[in-house]
Amino acid sequence: MKRITYSILLSVLICGTAFSQFSGQLSTARIVDNGASMAGVYAGVYEDAIGLLGQYRYGLGGYTDLGIKLGMLDLDDWRGNDAAMDFSLDVKYQVMEVGMRDPFDLSIGGGLEFMFAEDVNIISLGLAPIGSYPIRLRNGRTLEPYGRLQMRVERRDWDYYNDEDAEFEIGLNMGTAFELSNSTRVLAEFQFDNQYGFFLGANFGL
Repeated sequence: MKRITYSILLSVLICGTAFSQFSGQLSTARIVDNGASMAGVYAGVYEDAIGLLGQYRYGLGGYTDLGIKLGMLDLDDWRGNDAAMDFSLDVKYQVMEVGMRDPFDLSIGGGLEFMFAEDVNIISLGLAPIGSYPIRLRNGRTLEPYGRLQMRVERRDWDYYNDEDAEFEIGLNMGTAFELSNSTRVLAEFQFDNQYGFFLGANFGL
């Protein structure tokens, strides 16, 4: 009960996971172990862009880890053919764990994301529960479906129109991670948001 209460307080204080429309979830609900690290690299294909993204996560202990994502995007829509950069920082706190006889793994995330392009800059704040469930296969490896429901506020600054606006957004990410070895997992993820997308990549334990 205390862990659930702490997670709610953490979500309110941090204002939740940002992840906006380009950086995806790209990890399961399980946190990185205390003092351990994880790195990942991914390709993203969206309605109006393609991107290459990287992620680094570090286990802080106390059922908490910290993540940083950086992405380079090639935009192709009303913004014109333009390069953009996406950066996000998040904290994830695990409140349920299959290993503790909970029905599934559940985490609450919090963070901040920035997207910088020539004609528009976007800053996002939000809240996201993340759930996953590890399935042990006959070969001893693990297949782990996961999902995230993100609720966020986005502020957009338009250089072209010399204007700015803010909107509330809701998005859904669903994916699966497959264990190749004790330290390597490949994943595929679909994104249903104002930018529909698909991610393919791998996470590596360090």
